[in-house]
Amino acid sequence: MRGTAENLIKIISRKIVHSYFGENKLDYLFSMLAADVFYLGAGKNMQAEGRKKVEFFLTKAYDNLLPCTIEQEKYLTKRLGWDHWMCEAICDLHVANKDGSSSEDCLHETFIFRRRKDKKPGLPDWELVHFNTSIATAKISPEEMLEIQLSNKSHRNPHLYDGLTDREKKLVKMIRSGTQIRDIAASFGLAEITIKKALAKIYHRYNVKNRSRLCAYFDDLENS
Repeated sequence: MRGTAENLIKIISRKIVHSYFGENKLDYLFSMLAADVFYLGAGKNMQAEGRKKVEFFLTKAYDNLLPCTIEQEKYLTKRLGWDHWMCEAICDLHVANKDGSSSEDCLHETFIFRRRKDKKPGLPDWELVHFNTSIATAKISPEEMLEIQLSNKSHRNPHLYDGLTDREKKLVKMIRSGTQIRDIAASFGLAEITIKKALAKIYHRYNVKNRSRLCAYFDDLENS
């Protein structure tokens, strides 16, 4: 029973994404809206509540939306109770602009479906009660995401790298991000043996034996 509902939620979510972003057609999305649906976009004032208001908002806000090629799709579902399911749609959008250029965006769409109380002929057993659209104009690589996380932690502990020179700080951050010695050396424009000697001095300063102990030291210091 669960598998049937879960698969249906994924099929509906995929059809919404493809009809809306791939074909720029709103009919299917509008047919799935509940009377009390709530829409939330990425912009400051991008929100609407109720079927009529959501339909009006989407028609006006996205009337110039260009068709997209959809790739790298992923649909993640979670049951929120007997009558509700959530689906996270994540994919790449390739947009061909009118001037001949192209752009690549990342779409993250959150859908929440509710089982229909009044089943309508020709429609699924589920209706859309909430959806949130978030589009990023550039993807962040795992390495960049780690740098952002480390940066955020450093802001919480501004004295984390006290006592290190700027080059040593960069070296320690790269070690903590899992960067290999050869890549660190290339980044600094130095030989690998030079990087290893610099690390040996840092190990001695913090009384640790290797890079894993150094990372553990800074992790403990960061969380203290």
